[in-house]
Amino acid sequence: MSISAAQVKELREKTGLGMMICKQALIDANGDMALAIENLRKQGQATAAKRAGRAVKEGKVTILSEPSCGVVFEVNSETDFVARNDDFINFVAQLGEVLLENKPADIEAAKKIASPKFDGVTIENRVTELIGKIGEKITFRRYRKIDADPQNERIFSYLHGNGKIGVLVKLSAEKPETLDSENMAVLGKDIAMQIAAANPMAVNRSSISSDIIAKEKEIYYTQAKSSGKPEKIWDKIIEGKLAKFFQEVALVEQPFIRTPDISVTDRINETEKENGTKITIKNFVRFELGVED
Repeated sequence: MSISAAQVKELREKTGLGMMICKQALIDANGDMALAIENLRKQGQATAAKRAGRAVKEGKVTILSEPSCGVVFEVNSETDFVARNDDFINFVAQLGEVLLENKPADIEAAKKIASPKFDGVTIENRVTELIGKIGEKITFRRYRKIDADPQNERIFSYLHGNGKIGVLVKLSAEKPETLDSENMAVLGKDIAMQIAAANPMAVNRSSISSDIIAKEKEIYYTQAKSSGKPEKIWDKIIEGKLAKFFQEVALVEQPFIRTPDISVTDRINETEKENGTKITIKNFVRFELGVED
């Protein structure tokens, strides 16, 4: 089948491999990007393929929160020039206020909200009006919210690069009175920054889909089989690679970005000892501008 230059470019961006290798991988996979990456990993060539693909380049990720809820959303534009336009900036600010006030369940519900801030029209229609005014495609692409029980949970956030990456993370403590302590605020910011920088897949390994784990094992088995090493040690090879995988993608097992010789779990333990309470990361959301979930 015919493989386009755009497909080859996308695979190169995701794997860091050469043009001819990427083109052949796509040919072998009949143009299936995910299968091409999987096959390259099995061959040991794509040692670290990105999990996300580029969507659109410009726009802004925004986060807002209050004691019981936090929202993160992304609005995209075709050019950076429009992303810095006052009409675009004002729309994003008003959209954030509307979302936090109404707390819709998902983006489809969000788009249908009609607000006085938008002269009574829906968010979806306001986007259409903005496109007509500015003359460039604009999309309200995604939105998520995290609810929290103010009695024993807190939401912490971090925004990187003026809207390039936005993170919400929810923590709980067995002693609720410690949630508003200074060292808990520092921990919350540290964890949010960790998520922004290290892009974990889940809070812990038990939260990772069994399908994903099975796929990783299959890749490691193929690599071990073609390594030339004795079959009796293949299981150990797979076990070691899987442990490294969890260290890369499970938040609590990642090396802590500020002090890489300790893990995120170790960092949490420090604040637990200081406050005399058990602290748990409940969940998180991370949006990176122009990158698919």
